[in-house]
Amino acid sequence: MIKPFYDDKPEFSELYDAAWNLALKNIERPEKGGWKTQMCCMPGIGKIWQWDSCFMAFYAFYSNGTISPMNNLDNLYSLQREDGFMSMAYIIENGSPAFGERINPPLFAWVEWEYYRFSGDASRFERIFPILEKYYLWIKSNRRREYTGLYYFEDPGSSGMDNSPRGGWQSVHLQGSDICHVDLICQQLLSADCLSKIAGKLGLDNKRDFFSGEATTLKHLINRYHWNEKTGFYYDVFARGGYYADKNLPHCFVPCKSIAAFWTLISGAASPEQANALEKHLLNPEEFYTAHPIPSISRDDPNYCANGMYWRGGVWAPTNYMIIEGLKKYGKFELARELALKHIDAMAQTFMKYTPNTIWECYSPEFMKPSDREDAPCVRPDFVGWSGIGPIALFINTLIGLEFDAPDNTVYWRINKNCRNGVKDLFFKGKLTSFIYTPGASPEVRLPVDVKCIIT
Repeated sequence: MIKPFYDDKPEFSELYDAAWNLALKNIERPEKGGWKTQMCCMPGIGKIWQWDSCFMAFYAFYSNGTISPMNNLDNLYSLQREDGFMSMAYIIENGSPAFGERINPPLFAWVEWEYYRFSGDASRFERIFPILEKYYLWIKSNRRREYTGLYYFEDPGSSGMDNSPRGGWQSVHLQGSDICHVDLICQQLLSADCLSKIAGKLGLDNKRDFFSGEATTLKHLINRYHWNEKTGFYYDVFARGGYYADKNLPHCFVPCKSIAAFWTLISGAASPEQANALEKHLLNPEEFYTAHPIPSISRDDPNYCANGMYWRGGVWAPTNYMIIEGLKKYGKFELARELALKHIDAMAQTFMKYTPNTIWECYSPEFMKPSDREDAPCVRPDFVGWSGIGPIALFINTLIGLEFDAPDNTVYWRINKNCRNGVKDLFFKGKLTSFIYTPGASPEVRLPVDVKCIIT
């Protein structure tokens, strides 16, 4: 197993080990014919979830082959309907959608592209590209407003942010009330960008150009409708009817600052100036810079709960990962590292001080403890699951600062000079690698002879 360390915080290694122990304990081996062994957030519930599976893959990259990061995705692909639809979750026993026509954040293309960058394995592309193309087009045909071209989830639960005060908790005929959701259109932009790159690798020039054009259109729509210049923030909007399509008529913003806005970073929708504005919100202690960042809604929202109350302030692994990776995309690496450090540290403090000593589904933004929820005083324990993404992936790729580009035979190492830290015994391109920084000494790097390391 890979061995990351950070001498100023030896408890991080303990948390890392606990995350892997839980991840391995929570492996499922479905009896359904043809299914592959898969990772699981909630063993025994008999469901496989779409966006959980995508985020779990990001830390399974670092399993040294112990867990396949892509098995969950392959199991989900096998359930795709002929018209392209894929449900937010499926019942494993019979393969039927668990929640009807609800979707989840469409992140498959992002995971496939990042897996290629980490592994250098392009062999999946020919098989998965038609699957993801059909899924993208199904969402475009079935979750887009006719007049504006904006996108909507059926309800907050479909977006994955179950009880978030972003709009009606329930909506007639699952039509998203009259909300257009900034995260879904950004996720479509992210998918289009990744699908364009995958098509390029396959030599499918027409499809590469199609998805590149889709990305350009979506980026324009996001900034035309979802950006508010007065507050320097992106919002969901009320924009169902045709009267909003006239560029001379104002549309109406949903008055909730949620972490959905930060999908504009990882998708590349924000300009550098808009990214700077979002950074100010992240650093404001009255908004998103809490003791344990990053809360799911801003502290100044009337619905915010200091104990978390699930998505009414709770701190979640997948959205923290998305935001931190988005900040790195805009060159804001020091802020990304600061947020990763605070997140992992808060998880470690909770692990050591709160009983039972485990990893939780989500966390309080203001206290070193798990979040509460509407129907229980505590969220689910032993949740690895996607909560492993902090102690494993963010530990390695942000706190220690390693980025792997297998197709280019390159490792980028943004050294953390705060203390002795590094990673030992990480497999890259089939060989063991190590990266160790000791203050006052030259960095120690062990790599295959054909791989270069760029240190900053």
